Amino acid sequence: MDTEKYKSIRPLTPEEVPAATAQLTSLAPLREVYESLGLSASWDELMAVLKTCRSVEDFKRKVSYHWVKHIMAHCCRSVELTGTEHISQAGAYTYISNHRDIILDSAFLNVLLADVGAVFPEIAIGDNLMIYPWVETLVKLNGSFLVRRNLQGREVLLAAKLLSEYMHEAVGEGKSLWIAQREGRAKDSSDETQPALLKMLSLGSGQREAVAALMPLNIVPVTCSYEYDPCDYLKAQEMQLKRDVDGFKKSSEDDGINMKTGVFGWKGRVSFHVGRPLSELLVGIDLPEGDQARYASLAAVLDREIHRGYALYPINYVAADELRGETSLSQHYTPDERAEALRYIDTRIALIRLPEGLAPDEPFLRKALLTMYANPVYNKLRAHDPS
Repeated sequence: MDTEKYKSIRPLTPEEVPAATAQLTSLAPLREVYESLGLSASWDELMAVLKTCRSVEDFKRKVSYHWVKHIMAHCCRSVELTGTEHISQAGAYTYISNHRDIILDSAFLNVLLADVGAVFPEIAIGDNLMIYPWVETLVKLNGSFLVRRNLQGREVLLAAKLLSEYMHEAVGEGKSLWIAQREGRAKDSSDETQPALLKMLSLGSGQREAVAALMPLNIVPVTCSYEYDPCDYLKAQEMQLKRDVDGFKKSSEDDGINMKTGVFGWKGRVSFHVGRPLSELLVGIDLPEGDQARYASLAAVLDREIHRGYALYPINYVAADELRGETSLSQHYTPDERAEALRYIDTRIALIRLPEGLAPDEPFLRKALLTMYANPVYNKLRAHDPS
């Protein structure tokens, strides 16, 4: 791989790691973030470990792996990985998953795969989240590659082609990758793969036909399910702001709040499910002619497998029944679980803060929150019975 060609987006090379760790050791903001985690190792002990890191792999195994394990232990009731029979330990894959949490979807998956002996995937992350200059250094040290956002004109195509070429070369060299199925999180938890993502992934292959262009990436769909989404109330809050405030856009401060809330908030039970590879899912399927229709069909194939992999919890079934005014799913929850779920929704609405002069629209917010928890149920039911 031509590392210079991809320098603006790729993770750090071993030669670049010492300078990066030296930069990070002098950062007061990073120290504040680290000490807020409540880890047993002191800042000085972390600095000593950082100085021994000679590669991205070193940093992941010696540092970030333990950070994520700490979050799992303190912010989750349980975290599980299923479906590993669909991959091999030494295999190089492009994992495409639904997107719930800005940081933890990929961080949890990294740790879970490492625990079963699989290759640490590199992580695609939008450069809009590089809210401080040092954040880019940190994420590249942790094996992330950047997706360029907010580009104009010809820059969009050039950046997409460079990203796709990098991903094809990386998988060809035996590296695994992770990328979300869409730009940004699905605020309503109705997870749909953007056909434009698959089109982008095909650009670096040298093949024109969609399936032939995507096959070298060894695409594997992954489903992430959180019993409770710590950012649910922030997502509902954003929905009302977008509805009521002309031209509303999240600020970098908003992104920071979402990242911090997602990491430190309570998640309950968490599940990751590895689905069947795209190559297997396409066996016996006739795809339509034409690029646009073909990419849309490929996205639908991935969506169906992702939806089938949901882990559903009582709050999901309660929300699905509440939205429709039914009790058809009541076999999946007890009266106490129903009462607890509805109390939870009330507590989330109470957390919402809007600008002065704008009052919370409680019926709208309640429906938004219920929809977030109900959509995985609806989608899973449709995936098992497409009719």
